[in-house]
Amino acid sequence: MRMSLRRSRSWIATVLIACACLPQAAFAQAGPPLITNDTGTPGDGHWEINLAATGDRSGGDWNVIAPDADINYGLGERIQLTVHPGWAHRSARDSALASGITGSEFALRWRFLDEDKAGVSMAIQPHWILSGPSAARRKDLSPATQEFVLPLQAVKTFGKSSAGVEVMRHFIEKGDDAWQAGMFWARPCPHAWQCLAEINSSRDDHGAIQTIVNLGTRHPLGEHLVFLASLGRQISGEQPRSSPVFYLGIQVLK
Repeated sequence: MRMSLRRSRSWIATVLIACACLPQAAFAQAGPPLITNDTGTPGDGHWEINLAATGDRSGGDWNVIAPDADINYGLGERIQLTVHPGWAHRSARDSALASGITGSEFALRWRFLDEDKAGVSMAIQPHWILSGPSAARRKDLSPATQEFVLPLQAVKTFGKSSAGVEVMRHFIEKGDDAWQAGMFWARPCPHAWQCLAEINSSRDDHGAIQTIVNLGTRHPLGEHLVFLASLGRQISGEQPRSSPVFYLGIQVLK
């Protein structure tokens, strides 16, 4: 989310009221197209590549990252390596379209508890966000400074449903540090559709809480291809009534 630029200024999640659905034989999960991540990994030697257009509208301006490339590789059954670059665009009514490379994320997820043995699945996923080129920073299309993020993720299955939570601390090199948290709930739906829902909230150490409510879906297009989409709204923080957020993309599994 998607939303890597918005997530870098984030704090607390409230309560999720939603339904998220997977195919009957699949495991209910978060991650793209949601902001909140789960504990899943691709499996040893496997790839999960999410290619999308994602963004938001704030103050009359559209902020879009396209392509947004979330590239994941499984190293063993419990470790996931991630590289997440993107190309950012801003469309404003009183200026020309601006484009540039946004900040890039490098992450490692380690699932240290499995639900079948511990009753709950838990993982940590430290990642680093590096600033984009100086031209993108001048246009405010990239974070102006480096950032280290330390998330804790947990997922629990209840019959065909599953619920998850992610809490993270953002350590920003030059600026206020921030908290972020999100919750999701997932349940199988008919016809192989996944209907996803979350609440994800954020707050920097001297700022207001920003909360996003998000609904999404997944649907398999083939053995190795999945359709991803979500649409949400910022319900608190700066200009919440004019701040829809979206994600539209595909997931490639190899």
